[in-house]
Amino acid sequence: MKLGLFQALHLLFILSISFSSINVGADDLEDFLMDAPLSKESILIDIEEDVGAKFEIVDELTKRKKILEESLIIPPKYDRPRTVGKPVPFTAQLKKGSILRNLDTGKPFRLKKPLVVKAEQVVLGSNRVFILNKSGEKRYETQAVNAVNIEETVRLNPDINPLIVYTDKPKFGSIDQELKFSHFFSYHIESIRSDYYATIFRGERQSATGNILEAKSYFLTDRFPIHIGFNVNAHFGFWEDPELGTVTWRGLFIGPSVMRSFWQKPDGRWNFHLSAFKSVYHESEKAPDKHMYSTLGLQSEIEKEFNTSYGPVTLGLSYRWSRSSIKDSTEYLENEALKGQVIGFGAYMSYRYNWSY
Repeated sequence: MKLGLFQALHLLFILSISFSSINVGADDLEDFLMDAPLSKESILIDIEEDVGAKFEIVDELTKRKKILEESLIIPPKYDRPRTVGKPVPFTAQLKKGSILRNLDTGKPFRLKKPLVVKAEQVVLGSNRVFILNKSGEKRYETQAVNAVNIEETVRLNPDINPLIVYTDKPKFGSIDQELKFSHFFSYHIESIRSDYYATIFRGERQSATGNILEAKSYFLTDRFPIHIGFNVNAHFGFWEDPELGTVTWRGLFIGPSVMRSFWQKPDGRWNFHLSAFKSVYHESEKAPDKHMYSTLGLQSEIEKEFNTSYGPVTLGLSYRWSRSSIKDSTEYLENEALKGQVIGFGAYMSYRYNWSY
C-alpha cells in the first residue's frame, strides 16, 4: 500500500523525536502527564534514597540472621534416630513395711502386709515406681525395691494368692549366702526384792541394789520376724543390813534369747527381748559365811532404739525373775532357806552393733 505525502512526513517526524536526546524536567513531566490519572508523588521515586533503604533492610536482616544462628542449639547428628520407650504397667507385690507416698497430699503410709497392685516405673530404669488404682491413675509413689515384679507369674497362673510372699529373683542365678548378726551391749541398774537373801543370812532388810553387764547376739533373717540368739550377763551387787552389815553377791549367767522389732521409723524402732538364763557361777558372801547357788530365771526387756551419729543407742526397762537353790554353804541352813526366788526391776542403756560374714 502506498503512503500519501502527508502521512510520510508525519512518520518521519515521529522517528526523529524517538532517536533524539530529550531532557525532561520534573515540571515538564508534570505538564506532559497533566492529563494522566496518576499523581506526581505516585510515580516519582528518588533512586538513591530507594536503593539506600533497600541496603539498610538487607544489612538488618543479615544481622538478625547471625544473632538467630548463634542462639540456636544445633543437636548433633546421629546415624540412627534415638527412641525413648514408654514405661509399661506391670503386676507387682508390695513388700510388708513398704513406705508409700500419696501423690495428691504428699502424706506417707506404711503397709501392714504384702499387697498385689499395678505399678509403673517413673521412667525406664528408675529406682521409683508409681502405684496405680483400678482406673489406671497414678495414686502413690514408692521405691522400686518395694515392688516385686510378678508379671511372669501372673501370666503362668492368673489366679494369684495374695497370701503368698514373693521375693526378687537373685541376679545371675546366684544366692546371697551372707550371714548377718546383731549384738547388744547393755548396762543395767536394778532394784532387787531380796527376801531370799534376808532369810538365808537372817537379816532384816528386804531390798537391795544390783548391777548387770549384759551381751546379747542375734542371727538376723528376713524370713522370720523373730530373731533367735543367746545372752550372757554378769550380776554383782551389795546389800547393807542394819543387823548383819554388808552382804555381797555375784554371778555369771548364760542362756537363749529372742528379739522382736516393731514400730520401725526412720529415727529408730522399738525392740522386745525375752531371755532365759542359767547360772554358771552364783554366790553370796557375808564374812565369814559364803553360799553357792544353782539359779534359773527369765528376763524380759522393752526398749526404744535411737539412731545417732555414733550408732544405734537404746534405752529400756527390764523385769527379771529367778529361782535359786543352795548347792553349797559354809554354815548350817534350815530347809526353808534352801530354795527361794529373787525379783528385780531395772532400767538400762545399750549399744547395738551389726556385722555380716
